[in-house]
Amino acid sequence: MSSIFTYLGTKDLDYRTLLRAQRDLLIGDREIPLARLVICEQTHSNYVHICSEDDCGAGFKDHPQIAGADGLATNIPQQYLVIRTADCYPVLIYDKDAAAVAAIHCGREGSRMNIAGKAVAVLVDHYGCDPANLIALIGAGICERHYEVSEELYTAYQDSLKQDQIGFCPSRDRHINIRTVIFQQLNRAGLPANNIENLHICTYENPDYFSYRRDHGNNRQINLIGIANE
Repeated sequence: MSSIFTYLGTKDLDYRTLLRAQRDLLIGDREIPLARLVICEQTHSNYVHICSEDDCGAGFKDHPQIAGADGLATNIPQQYLVIRTADCYPVLIYDKDAAAVAAIHCGREGSRMNIAGKAVAVLVDHYGCDPANLIALIGAGICERHYEVSEELYTAYQDSLKQDQIGFCPSRDRHINIRTVIFQQLNRAGLPANNIENLHICTYENPDYFSYRRDHGNNRQINLIGIANE
């Protein structure tokens, strides 16, 4: 029997420690072998990589990360997709009936290029998922109050969303509300509003989370999803 395992992380389980230790991952009472994790490069793209069995262990030891990708999708049991964040948003998407999952890293550029909608399309086209059955979890990320950009970036962002008809940022005065845009894009991709769960935590405001804007550090919390055999 299989189930969907999700984890939205904090500083308690950080990427640098995981990378340095190179040991199996322990989350609560669940032990996940390092060789079953998959990490992507995270270049602020909208590329969602469809994982194979050979991708297990990507990002550890001598196995390179999945190049150029900011999203991962799989239906392989016991393969766990890892997203690292420190102000950008982790989004975990799954379909229990189809036994398929996706994980994406989504910041300003990812939302501008609609990586959330792209991930839904991959689940639908490649795994036969029904968007109405998909569940999405939007994790901790920087809130609009603390995400102010230049007038040029703000205008370009709004214009791009409008031109591609993939959302509208409701903020004003050069503040960007990424969480709301992600919600819009998932909803436009066919997920019912009730199937989109938001963890309303700002990484900048909450000291339990890494925040690049606040700390300018290179560490990240990890977030993951996988199909577990129970």
